Amino acid sequence: MNDNDGMTAMMAETATRLFSTLCTDAVLAAAETGGLPQELWGAVEELGLPAMLADERHGGIGAAPRDAVAVLRTAGRHAVPLPLAETMLARWLLSRAGLEAPAGPLAVALGSDRKPWRIARGQGGAALSGEQAAVAWGASAAAVVAVAPAEGGVALGVLPPSRLRVEPGRNIAGEPRDRLAAQGAPLDASALLAGLDAEAVLRMAALLRAAMISGALENILDMSVRYVRDRVQFGRPLAKFQAVQQQLAVMAGAVAAASAITDAAASAVLRDDGMVMVAAARARLAAAIDTGAAVAHQVHGAMGFVREYPLHFSTRRLWGWRDEYGSAAEWRERLGRAFAGTPADALWPRLAAVGIGR
Repeated sequence: MNDNDGMTAMMAETATRLFSTLCTDAVLAAAETGGLPQELWGAVEELGLPAMLADERHGGIGAAPRDAVAVLRTAGRHAVPLPLAETMLARWLLSRAGLEAPAGPLAVALGSDRKPWRIARGQGGAALSGEQAAVAWGASAAAVVAVAPAEGGVALGVLPPSRLRVEPGRNIAGEPRDRLAAQGAPLDASALLAGLDAEAVLRMAALLRAAMISGALENILDMSVRYVRDRVQFGRPLAKFQAVQQQLAVMAGAVAAASAITDAAASAVLRDDGMVMVAAARARLAAAIDTGAAVAHQVHGAMGFVREYPLHFSTRRLWGWRDEYGSAAEWRERLGRAFAGTPADALWPRLAAVGIGR
């Protein structure tokens, strides 16, 4: 194990201890109807996890994407009801742009190709216009970082959600997903982030969500294995039945592949060809969600559908996260287009060059 591997393992272990202690079923249930769990957020912030991708001069440690993936995988395992990935992304962007990040949890509004945010500059300062549906933690954050296309990079705008028109919403897991809109809303800060286009921002956002997905998948696999070992049916544990063993083997294969390709995408995300690996990871994760959630609920039987049993905290998040920062269909289309037209004898070298064939 090299020094980087050691730091990654240490961060994941620290996060595991924190989430195991504070992220209880009661906290998860309360978060679905209440606000952001302040005690949990305070503990996460005290450890410096939301700022870990930022530079040291902006309160971070300049961690690599693989370190963020390790922490967010742990967060996904525990279904952490916080905008941790969103704040990591926001503080990474602001740090690269040389802007100080507001205190507290942050949301990121990326817009889309069809409906991008617009940042206009005038004598009175910069202002934001546009709208976006289902912004993760949009109204719950201390500030929103809007990302708009710009010549030579992307423009960032920072403002509190109170200056936006907000239509509250939640995803299937009860997490805030709010519609935000603005027409000339004044910004607290803005900057051009040169050398980073909208696609690069999207693939980092997609990777951070992929890390949480892979953690949730690992959790439902562990829960399923424990359940079939403990549950006795017809005089023997469910784990002794061949049909159950076969289902769990299929699920384990899907989860292992999803985790492995997420790690590979973390190593490639900042490269120019990183979009291909991220697309491959998100496509593979979508398939693993379909397989994993179905098998988990099937082997649990009726118990898997009981509200008091915690399986749903993970599976509902998996269904909610599956198409965030790009739908499964969109990522598959990106992946197909990347290799369309490649001659048969050149396909494997191209796959190996970006890491998919390794």
